[in-house]
Amino acid sequence: MADHLPLLQSMETIGSEIELAIFLKRLAKHFDFAGFMLVSIPVVTDESLLARIELSDLPDGFTETYDELGLLKNSQVFQMLRRSTIPVTLDTQTSNEMRPSGEAETAARFFAHYNITTVAFFPVHCPGGARAAFGFLGDRSQLSHAELGELGIFATHAYNIYSKLKNRRPDSEATLTMRELEALHWVANGKTSSEIASILSLSEHTVNTYINNAVRKLDCVNRTQLVAKALRLHLIS
Repeated sequence: MADHLPLLQSMETIGSEIELAIFLKRLAKHFDFAGFMLVSIPVVTDESLLARIELSDLPDGFTETYDELGLLKNSQVFQMLRRSTIPVTLDTQTSNEMRPSGEAETAARFFAHYNITTVAFFPVHCPGGARAAFGFLGDRSQLSHAELGELGIFATHAYNIYSKLKNRRPDSEATLTMRELEALHWVANGKTSSEIASILSLSEHTVNTYINNAVRKLDCVNRTQLVAKALRLHLIS
């Protein structure tokens, strides 16, 4: 773990979810992954991955498109995570072949579009018993046993930090204004800032201001996390 020492030391100064997300982005890059997600493990009846996302730096539209294509139900990764507490690492081609034929082709095109060939998920648990997993996705070879163990250690420490940050939040989240909630509602429905501006009869600059205010108030790093967090807090439906 000697070459990971700077990363380990940087974990000691993390004081917010944004700082944690920045660290996780560095961690993903350090292990040659393109991005990460922290997700509450979906149950069998879930149809939306977006509602389960806690933190993520995946490309804009990734999770929304994943949900639109209905890829969660037959996901081999999440099926395995529901049954086991050990890390799951798969290449997307093999795992997609386990899907129904038509869906397998759709999933293959989806992951190819985002240049994702390998995924690795590490189950984590908070003291209250909730189950979640850190996922790392990108175009690289399968993790070695050493890398699997090392990244798993980072994931465990990162989730301990996340749990502490989450538990120290005040009971009531920063209040969003009515306009901010309106803008957030349309973001959740896939509208661009320009489209929202037209709908609400506002300038695009004003809409972006409302959205950026919501991102800041809810301590998020991007619009995808903002929508996921707002859904989790029942600010929108």
